[in-house]
Amino acid sequence: MRIRAQRQQTRCSGMSFAEVAATAFFVIVFCALGVDIALLIFGASVNDAACRNGARAAAQGSTSAKASALATAAVNATKTDGYFISQPTITLFNYNDFGGNPPPNDTPYVQVRTQVSVRLPAPIFFFGASFNGGNSMIFQQIYSYPIIKTKILMPG
Repeated sequence: MRIRAQRQQTRCSGMSFAEVAATAFFVIVFCALGVDIALLIFGASVNDAACRNGARAAAQGSTSAKASALATAAVNATKTDGYFISQPTITLFNYNDFGGNPPPNDTPYVQVRTQVSVRLPAPIFFFGASFNGGNSMIFQQIYSYPIIKTKILMPG
């Protein structure tokens, strides 16, 4: 009777080791996937904030050159680590004030598009995912804001 109990214990412990090994493999894969997803979400969020801030700042400019300088300063104020998430860059700048005389039902506007490249620490090879060279993904965002020009009224 005692020998049977010992044999059953050995069989159970051997099965337990296989389960631990398989579980450890899946935990490592899911952790790597979680880190990748967290970096992708953070990269998209950083790009969105940089683009919004750049367009908002550019809308304050009275000329295209001033608006471009304001947008560049606002986008450069966004700091990243530079390795996993690249510094945001302006890829499109469109300042359209219609020469000071906008057509009816139109408003002067500025458009800014920014781009961020996110490098993933663990490669993803399933679900048909495709990346640029170096296992990175590029995020782009575009914002449009109305140009705000204030006029100072002098009392007459």
